[in-house]
Amino acid sequence: MDRQTLDMEGARRGEITPASLQLGDDTIAIQRIATMSVESMEFAPWDTETNRRTKSLYASFFVISLFFGLLALAWGGLFPGSGSSMIALIVGCVLTVLAVILGVRAAMFARRMKKRQPYYRLVIGASDGRQIPLVDDNRAVLLRIRDIVRRKMDSGDREVQGDFDLDLDLVNISKPNETRELTSEVTSSEEVGGSSKAEAEVLFDEPSGDLRSVT
Repeated sequence: MDRQTLDMEGARRGEITPASLQLGDDTIAIQRIATMSVESMEFAPWDTETNRRTKSLYASFFVISLFFGLLALAWGGLFPGSGSSMIALIVGCVLTVLAVILGVRAAMFARRMKKRQPYYRLVIGASDGRQIPLVDDNRAVLLRIRDIVRRKMDSGDREVQGDFDLDLDLVNISKPNETRELTSEVTSSEEVGGSSKAEAEVLFDEPSGDLRSVT
């Protein structure tokens, strides 16, 4: 059976650059983003044109085989004892069994085509009227991407950049500002620790001098 995937519903990979957002084959400037919304959707992965044609063929051959099978069985039942009736019975049994197999296959296709798979879609609307969907079955990942883009829009920070792959549920974002802030905090804490240590050494050395003077 033919099957469609989430890639047919929207983008699954992208990149966040200093001034733009790459979603699949579409690129949109950060400043031109007008709306962002996360929607709950459903799609039928097995409901394809190929499967619909195949189901129709199975159903058609099922009706034809069942019709001629029952006709052959009726012919063999109406004229028993003759050679043609035995052949008609055999042919009728074969066609009836074939009709049952084709009917089961048609029912399997119909049942599977009715299945629905839930997924989520992050729709990013541009000021020029375009709407670019980003789809995944994990809502938390889409919310994280939305929040990152929103903070980038609000703050105008061009240093926040990275990429994401929703097939692997990976979001890689680099934030140089946070790295520098963390480094400065570590450096300042080391300086404070070093000065405290020096003061402790001075305070420790002073009593030793007093003791020598008293002696």
